[in-house]
Amino acid sequence: MNSCNFIGRLAQNPELVPVDSTHVARFTLAVEDYRRSRDGKKTKRVDYFDGDELAVFTTGRQYKWTEDDGKRNSKIKFRVNKFKLIGTRNYVESETSDEPKEETAG
Repeated sequence: MNSCNFIGRLAQNPELVPVDSTHVARFTLAVEDYRRSRDGKKTKRVDYFDGDELAVFTTGRQYKWTEDDGKRNSKIKFRVNKFKLIGTRNYVESETSDEPKEETAG
């Protein structure tokens, strides 16, 4: 199991999707991307969005599969264990659990 932490801006509103007997929120988080060019210089690419800034604490799992034509694919999915809305005076902090959690903004 891998632990991953991200801070970024929501690229769009989260989508609530039913899964078995519960719901899952799917969302896209815009983060900074660092790359090295062929000449060895480190460059930073940032996609700016006006969405809320969010800190996300996750575990990641890689899925691999081969299509009928032999093409190999992989995808990494992250399960959010905890998130925190940041950059605002009022924030909501949440941890995933099987029990409902009552939250209040202060």
